[in-house]
Amino acid sequence: MTSNLFLFLTALLATAAVSFTNAFSPTSIPRQQRRQSSMRISTARPMGLFDSFSKAFTNEEYGAPPDAIKVTARHILVPTIEEANTVLEAIGEGETSFAALAGRYSTCPSKSKGGSLGSFGPGTMVKEFDAVCFAADTKVGEIKGPIQTQFGYHLLVVDKRSGGGDWY
Repeated sequence: MTSNLFLFLTALLATAAVSFTNAFSPTSIPRQQRRQSSMRISTARPMGLFDSFSKAFTNEEYGAPPDAIKVTARHILVPTIEEANTVLEAIGEGETSFAALAGRYSTCPSKSKGGSLGSFGPGTMVKEFDAVCFAADTKVGEIKGPIQTQFGYHLLVVDKRSGGGDWY
């Protein structure tokens, strides 16, 4: 009985080795297919026995990873709290847009773009700024501030949030 088991396992191993070798052999392509596509030879071969091994090392069932958490924001940076309050009063009067006020009052180079900082992830800006941008209670489109940082006082508007599912 042991010799029969040995013969069976040897035959199984030999069959697997031949299948494996044939899978990577250029002669395994049918002659007619080789003539039709003489310029391109596909190296993809069905591997049968080894398909389960290759699938074990993929994450196809999980899909692509989610986008990174990001916000798109604008700000107006002024050196004093008094100037920040002046800008807030001007915003409250509604006579001009946030972008126009950024161009007029902000000391940041972003004033030429209406105060736009673009999109950024957590940890990109100073911690006081990040704390407001990524806070769950900060609503998109709401003006927050003044926020004091090492650079001065910021008035901040989060324009968009993306990634991270329902974190906000």
